[in-house]
This record gives sequence, C-alpha cells and structure tokens, in this order.
Amino acid sequence: MAARPRRLEVRHSQTFHMTLAALGMTMLVIAAIFGAAIAMGEAQIGQQSPWVMGLCAAAILYYVVRSILRFRDRRPQVVVDRDGIRLGFGRDLLVPWDVIQWARVRGVRPTLQIGVDLEHFSKARVSLWNLDDNLSSVPGAGAAIAVRAAGLDTRMKTVLDAIHAWKPSLRPHR
Repeated sequence: MAARPRRLEVRHSQTFHMTLAALGMTMLVIAAIFGAAIAMGEAQIGQQSPWVMGLCAAAILYYVVRSILRFRDRRPQVVVDRDGIRLGFGRDLLVPWDVIQWARVRGVRPTLQIGVDLEHFSKARVSLWNLDDNLSSVPGAGAAIAVRAAGLDTRMKTVLDAIHAWKPSLRPHR
C-alpha cells in the first residue's frame, strides 16, 4: 500500500523578510544622515530635487513595513492537502482538485502556474500589474494562477512535487 502524501504548508520566509527589513532600515538611516547633512549645509544634492529623495525614502519605508508584517505573519500562504490547494495571500481560497487542470513550474525566478476553471480564477482576484503580490495571472495561459516564490520558505518545485503526490493523474502542461 502506497504511503499517503504529506500535507505541505508554505509560509513567508522569516529570513528573507527580516533581511529585507534590515537592509531597508539601513538605507533609511543613511538617507536620514544624508538629509541632516544637507539641512545643516554640510552636503549638497546637486541637480536632484529633495522631493525625489523623500519619495525614495517613502517607498523604502513601505517595503520595510511590509517585510516586518510578513515576517510576523506565520499563517500558511500555500497549503497542498487532500482537499486541494489553499491560497492565502489575503484571499483564503481553496482550489479543489477537481477544478485543477494542470500545474507546472516556469521562469528564471520559479513560479508555480496552476490552470483552474474560470470561477476559481475570478475568485483569486489576480492581476498582472500588482507587483507586490505573490499571486498573479499567467499571460497567454487563460484561466491560470501564478504563485511567485519570492519571499516564501519553500521552493516551487517542492510544491509541484506535493501537488503531483496528491493528484498523480494531473496532466502535465507544456
């Protein structure tokens, strides 16, 4: 008798997000020191507007806060088990095995791509343009959800292996 597949839970990588937050904080400290030097007349910014530096600092601060929040969030973001694939990332969507048509890993920065029915695709609320989200659509693949590996603690190849362990009949997709 074959061993029952194990439930796989993928979370935000604490190492990744703490490193990102620490680097961002370091850049903000450097920017604050440079800003103070400019205010005291000890340094010059040349042709650049101070608003550009402020905008960059605000963007870095956003990513520092986001990284800290993801560091603290220990909920599973992708779960592969007997019910199907659960996608977190603020959506808490269960994609049952019977609506998954294909799965593959693609890209230089590996992305798990899952072909689903239109109902679950629309429930996933994915976009090509949201660069700050681990879920997106797959260009040219119809109703398919892409799960980006950036900032997660498990390789997408491992997730794909778990998917095939739970549903061996899943057809490969090229």
